[in-house]
Amino acid sequence: MGGVAVRDQSGHAGGGQRRHGAELQRAIFDAVFAELSEVGFARMTMDSVALAAHTGKAALYRRWGNKKELVLDALGSVLPSPYAVELTGHVRDDLIALLSCIQRAADATRAGAFHAMAVEGDGDCRKLFDQRVLRPCKELIAEVLRQGVARGEVASEAADPLVAAAGPALLADHIITEGTAISEDLVISVVDRVLLPLTAAIPARSS
Repeated sequence: MGGVAVRDQSGHAGGGQRRHGAELQRAIFDAVFAELSEVGFARMTMDSVALAAHTGKAALYRRWGNKKELVLDALGSVLPSPYAVELTGHVRDDLIALLSCIQRAADATRAGAFHAMAVEGDGDCRKLFDQRVLRPCKELIAEVLRQGVARGEVASEAADPLVAAAGPALLADHIITEGTAISEDLVISVVDRVLLPLTAAIPARSS
């Protein structure tokens, strides 16, 4: 008859190889996003994360004092930076590339997990997402529009903070209200059906 595996204080089954450093952290953060997607922020506990990560509570409490600190650290570890996007000088391509940062952020945090954090969590999770992804995205879209105006590709009145905020706002709303992943088709639709019409792009004149 098979016996029950005995766990050491770090939560590993007896005889198993203990994980450390980046490997253990990845397992814990993956467990955080899985738990947020499955049960939400309110019902997630340090115990449930430890169980999902196949480790012990001690490994969590050595670094994070509570689940809020853990969630914020997990979120901060995976959010992409819009500042890393290499802009091309082509308005449509650059808008798609910048909005794709929000798509990647949703994928990295599992869209359902971000939905749980946004709806149930306190303002710190939303603030971090805004500071790391949404706000830089809006700033860079505004710069893309200003450069488009300078090249004569975008109407001057379209270089407006409200226009720059429209795309990020629509994608963030999708994550919060739908709780599902952002598809590439959705990103392209937001650019082609919302942002480009708002820019009132001026067709290039033939020479």
